[in-house]
Amino acid sequence: MLAARNITKRFGTTLALDRADFDAHPGEIHALVGENGAGKTTLMNVIAGRIRPEGGEASLDGVALPVGSALGALKAGIAVVNQSPMLFERMSWEENLAFGGFETGRFDLATVAANARRLAARLGFALPYPGTTIDERSMAERVRLEILRALSFEPRVLILDEPTSVLAPSELGAFLHLLRRLRAEGRIIVLITHKLSEALSVADRVTVLREGRVVERTRPAETSEAELARAMIGELPEPQTRAHLAGGDEVALTIENLSLQRDGHRILDRVTLSLRAGEIAGLAGVDGNGQSELVEILARALKADSGEIRMIAAGGDAALAVIPENRDLVGLILDMTLWENLMLSRPLRERATRRAWLDREHAIELCAGLLRRFGIRAPGPEISAAALSGGNRQRLEVARAIASDPRVIVAHNICRGLDLAGTAEVHRTLSEFAAAGGSVLLISSDLDELLEMCGRLFVISAGRIRETAVSERNAETLGMLMAGSWT
Repeated sequence: MLAARNITKRFGTTLALDRADFDAHPGEIHALVGENGAGKTTLMNVIAGRIRPEGGEASLDGVALPVGSALGALKAGIAVVNQSPMLFERMSWEENLAFGGFETGRFDLATVAANARRLAARLGFALPYPGTTIDERSMAERVRLEILRALSFEPRVLILDEPTSVLAPSELGAFLHLLRRLRAEGRIIVLITHKLSEALSVADRVTVLREGRVVERTRPAETSEAELARAMIGELPEPQTRAHLAGGDEVALTIENLSLQRDGHRILDRVTLSLRAGEIAGLAGVDGNGQSELVEILARALKADSGEIRMIAAGGDAALAVIPENRDLVGLILDMTLWENLMLSRPLRERATRRAWLDREHAIELCAGLLRRFGIRAPGPEISAAALSGGNRQRLEVARAIASDPRVIVAHNICRGLDLAGTAEVHRTLSEFAAAGGSVLLISSDLDELLEMCGRLFVISAGRIRETAVSERNAETLGMLMAGSWT
């Protein structure tokens, strides 16, 4: 049995865990749920030896786990799949997996790749082209590689932190089946998730954390999504209306015949779409089909081989704000403070500038106001972004984009890792932005989110884009289109 007793952990003045208890049994899937900043990842990091608690202890089968030793926990049989993938950016995916259990002792990358392909086939995962580096891969592909690497150790305990948030509908069923198979083998599976429907469908037991304390332990047959949500956040967020989604006649952004090739592979193939003022348009697709490159081109971080992008709105580059999917690597600089990260936005930096010099006090005051406005849980503007939970980092990205006063927002997997309240707040913010005349291109692999939020809906597959008909806007048909049934 995996057990944690009276775990207490502080980060500065923030009490992240308050005498938290947790246990999970062999042959069990145990879901750990809670809002952003509730302490879920911190608790698992204590068990995995990544951080030292101020109090309490963790054990596996009655043997105390080494405190603050990730290697010791791994040797004891505990493997973790991180919400933010921990991979070497400049190394190939084969080299990254060679640091896992696929390695035979000879650093034979051909053997590593062959073993990885066998496991990937069991999961229904597609692997990247041979030799491609991690910095060329999408967030979803990175998460899949993390899952493969963790499973390669044949762990007794597998801790999964939001593993399904970037998986496509076609991959989800095989992945949940894998979890059930690992459970049948007698392994302990800890599933951290905000997707309560998944927790109830696959878990044997559910533990709810709130503000660092365990507030409920239950079983799926004894509870519901609504009851779990109330335990997590108290009052349930109000459902969003679908007003102001269709937009008007004014075109805010036009993309025409955008094409891109890499290493002889076509990434984007004559992509064409337009975005109207006042609308939220969606782009659905399995990650790795060109979405990331499209976002990079719109952010002017990558140059297309051909094609044209026209912003009708005034304001130049500042008229378009991009919220990238990889908040830790691309969206934020984790070693910088919160106010410094906000100042990376030129409009915000100009707002805090006095006589050609950045007014530090004014920038901090501006940041404090945005922390309050967007409900970002932080002791103050002068802590580092690394000290925030994943969900609060995401809120910080959204706050920076909205406060920059753009005309167009391109948001890529914007709610990945957000809890119910956080997701509802982001959706409300985007709806208000569109209602005020702004335009949003919402790129996501979450069909429920797209169907709820978007008026028009596009699908991308193998770098090609097409608009869907109203009759096609259901999960089954969209899943087939995302899988490339039309390309």
